[in-house]
Amino acid sequence: MNDLNLSSAENMQSTSCVSYRLRRAGRIAAKFYDNALKPSGLRNTQFTLIASLKRLGETNIGDLAETLATDATTLTRNLEILVRRGLIENVEAEDGRVRYVRLTDLGHQKFKEAVPLWRTAQRRVLKALEPEPWAVMAEQLAKIETACDVHS
Repeated sequence: MNDLNLSSAENMQSTSCVSYRLRRAGRIAAKFYDNALKPSGLRNTQFTLIASLKRLGETNIGDLAETLATDATTLTRNLEILVRRGLIENVEAEDGRVRYVRLTDLGHQKFKEAVPLWRTAQRRVLKALEPEPWAVMAEQLAKIETACDVHS
């Protein structure tokens, strides 16, 4: 374990707080990807949601929320925007208590349109990080997710 002295005033500053640094980096990255995806008409959050549905296929809200590490209320609000735009659709389920969603043909088309924009942004970020440090960072982020998982 790191021998960081968590009780010192210096380490209580926001710049050394894991949550602060992750949220700040996340906000900056989200703005960057929002700008990159703008020509497609998608925001970063919408692209991520569509990409997840592309990978998962038809799925229920609970599983999608878990995949995205978000709550069902926030997810439902974001899904409704995409439903209104015709990019995803609700699917009738035998059990009326469970809601399923899937991409529409227009959603698949919009994803295909946005992927090259995402790839360009992704390359730019990865170039700044270099491959080896990114691999280490991805491992560290996975460890943070595990350590902070409230379901464990």
